[in-house]
Amino acid sequence: MIVATVIAFVVGYATIAWLLRYVSKHTYSVFVWYRIVLGVALMVLLATNTIPAT
Repeated sequence: MIVATVIAFVVGYATIAWLLRYVSKHTYSVFVWYRIVLGVALMVLLATNTIPAT
């Protein structure tokens, strides 16, 4: 469990560092479009009962 916690911390820290570096050089537009597409896809899947809402 300690090894998994350390690995999760290192991966999380590296991911946050990469994201902050990316955002400092680029705009948020990639993330905005990603969230819009994901939200629309989720609404379609819920509306067609492909995935349950519970």
